[in-house]
Amino acid sequence: MEELGYTRTGEGRTLGIVNGRTISFTIVAFLIGVLAAAGIGVRVIDEVRTDEDATSLPPENVSSTTLPPAVFFVDPDETLIASTALVPISVRGTDSTFAIEYELVSLAPAPGVPPTVSSSFIFPRTWTLTTESQTIAGGPASPTVRVARFDLPEGVVADDITSVQIIDPLMLYPLDTLFELSEEVPSAEIIDGVFAELLSVSEQGDSIIVQIGVDAVDPIDIMFTIEGSGPGWFPTTLFGEDRRRVDLIWVGGDLPEVMTFRARGNQWVELEGSYPVSIGRFE
Repeated sequence: MEELGYTRTGEGRTLGIVNGRTISFTIVAFLIGVLAAAGIGVRVIDEVRTDEDATSLPPENVSSTTLPPAVFFVDPDETLIASTALVPISVRGTDSTFAIEYELVSLAPAPGVPPTVSSSFIFPRTWTLTTESQTIAGGPASPTVRVARFDLPEGVVADDITSVQIIDPLMLYPLDTLFELSEEVPSAEIIDGVFAELLSVSEQGDSIIVQIGVDAVDPIDIMFTIEGSGPGWFPTTLFGEDRRRVDLIWVGGDLPEVMTFRARGNQWVELEGSYPVSIGRFE
């Protein structure tokens, strides 16, 4: 179908005939020129459909944006434990000892912040070396140490090691729990392997000093404070130098027969399982 249009010639106007296809290509050429002048790249498609029912480009003109999946977070030899990557950084061996130095890198999400070296959220306490004939246990001395050490039996050398694993690592977890003590029941288990004991009750002016001892099968489990629960307790916690004794102050009149206390802080929770560690690049 043809439609009327105007074109300028000199000072007058001349009525001309311009069809719809000519207008379409004129507009497209004009837009391409504008975009190119603005520095915007334009991909020209060789074949353009002009049918009125054409609503999309052919499938061959659509490119995929799918990215390949990541196979590691911070290092190809990392061992993932919860939200932490353990990365071996060196291996040292002698005739009688073997040691693996490592880093712990936190993968906890933080917008705009890359993974960072963690201080003590994971404690890979127990490690094993495996040879063709035996398994050798070892590990770091404490949560702050970053070297797993092993004593090699006589006749075993570093080249005999076929695999390395971490067994049941520990993860730091918040602790907030209540427990009760009294003269009749002076001891209570706070968490597995950690016990509180009522040591003494003594008056001091208008207040009463309640002394509590803390005992643990493993000293690393004492990572919390103890405070009185409820009104009447002065908000002060005084630990001894070894964190195995705490003095609490009661200012609420007569001391209740059964006293309630709160343990607040952190605890180590075991993550059951074995986690292989790759040291092949140091061979």
